[in-house]
Amino acid sequence: MAVPTLRAIGPQPIPLPDVRRPDRMPSLPAWAASRVESMRDEVQPGPDGKYRTLPTLPSNLTLNPAERAEIEKHVENLDALCAQTPLESGEWEGQTLIIITKLMLALPSAQQNEAGAEAAGEAFQAALEDVPTWAVAAAARRWYRGECGENEDGKPYDYHWRPAPAELRRVALVEMWRVKHRAETLRKLLIAEPLIDWSAEHCATMRDRLAAVMPRLTPSG
Repeated sequence: MAVPTLRAIGPQPIPLPDVRRPDRMPSLPAWAASRVESMRDEVQPGPDGKYRTLPTLPSNLTLNPAERAEIEKHVENLDALCAQTPLESGEWEGQTLIIITKLMLALPSAQQNEAGAEAAGEAFQAALEDVPTWAVAAAARRWYRGECGENEDGKPYDYHWRPAPAELRRVALVEMWRVKHRAETLRKLLIAEPLIDWSAEHCATMRDRLAAVMPRLTPSG
């Protein structure tokens, strides 16, 4: 009778954010979080011998193929979420228009009468055409709840009125950035190189070389 073999267990999947509440970004699994926490920008030579600043990881924490594949898949999914904009699809355009319409019906404008509603709707569409629909929905929700913080002048928003198109765009971009920041962090992790651990002998040699040139760099009295 054949002895059953254990199937290789891959890395714990990285959960996608709930776009209904992008402010509640799920934590990375331990294997990914430890890499992000250990990642550092360092100056070290590349394959061509030239020094440059790049993200690094301790050699014992470099990604294995399965971990790399999981991060690549997750970054691709995050990029897809950020591409759910009116410019990319009529579906997202229609859903964004519904959000705008509900906002305009729920809250009055501080500066115009309803005769300008059509023009206001066009202004909202222009301001939000490259913003993911889910980020617009999250921004509207925060506005209804009075949780948008301060405007660009450092003053609280006035939630008695509907936001100006530029204000809603600003709040929605904050919601989108939570997801984009996660994607950019993981993208950086994908290009991280092993940290070069210089030997004690190498460090001593470099100190001797530096000491030898220091007198020539110091102006004589």
